[in-house]
Amino acid sequence: MKQIVILIFTVLGICKGFAQNPVGNNMPDSVQINNRLQQKKVGDSLIIIEKATLKVYPNPAKNKVEVEVAGFEPGLIQVQLIDINGKVMRDDQRLLINKKEIITVMFSLPKGIYFILIKQKGRAIKKKMVVQ
Repeated sequence: MKQIVILIFTVLGICKGFAQNPVGNNMPDSVQINNRLQQKKVGDSLIIIEKATLKVYPNPAKNKVEVEVAGFEPGLIQVQLIDINGKVMRDDQRLLINKKEIITVMFSLPKGIYFILIKQKGRAIKKKMVVQ
């Protein structure tokens, strides 16, 4: 079996790892942290994609929220407001210029619990929102 040795130079020294799939929970901490990030293979290179995050404020809201979106590629994203029963109350598309932006979403919804769903090219993230 062919082994690939990866050397990582850090401030504290040199770390060595083997390019094999560990079995069970005996994975090194550095591998567990990197598995939280999405990875995309382009040719022979491995590109680590930033984890998508979503922050909604103020929460609870009345008729407007600020949505901080990070980890998506610049381009169009789909923004959906979904009620607690799964009905789509609003479906918009917004243009992201940077990888991290704040989007203002205005609405007139009855009081209740809703979800904000952000989608882009197979990536999606959802956050709960309360309307007063």
